[in-house]
Amino acid sequence: MNDYSFDLHRHNYATWTAARAVQRNFTNTKSIKHAINASGLRNFVKSDEIYSIAEFDSFHKFCAQEIINEFGKVGISASYGQAAKIISIYLKTSVIICNSGSCTKSEVIHPPIDRVLLTNIADKIDGLGHLKQVNWTQLSEDSYWMLIKQLRAKIDPFNWRVEEFWFP
Repeated sequence: MNDYSFDLHRHNYATWTAARAVQRNFTNTKSIKHAINASGLRNFVKSDEIYSIAEFDSFHKFCAQEIINEFGKVGISASYGQAAKIISIYLKTSVIICNSGSCTKSEVIHPPIDRVLLTNIADKIDGLGHLKQVNWTQLSEDSYWMLIKQLRAKIDPFNWRVEEFWFP
């Protein structure tokens, strides 16, 4: 038990929260944990590197592809939207909440995208009514990044603060 560090505890909890957020009708926690472990997310959390928005977006694309590839190796088909949700929940749990939203990484990490968030944004921000039709589990890489571009054009900053829309 002496080898069980806070870092490992945080990683395990962040993995569990990400799995719970995405696994319905998808896959199990063990498969999600394997994909997370192969993705570089844990190294991002441990790193003191400061990321610009563009640098984080590049990391996000790399990490999502790694997650999708790991699922593919065991015959699980994952969308970019599912990989993005894993990334955002894992980082929300292990970076944003652990740092009270006050570290520089918290400013660039994407919020978790889901139907509730998109519907509430659609109801409250002019020009985004079409978001009610978006199914986050089916987002391709291109459609995810088009969505992010649309959200960033209307919501600044685009980070954990966007979750204020999660509650109507």
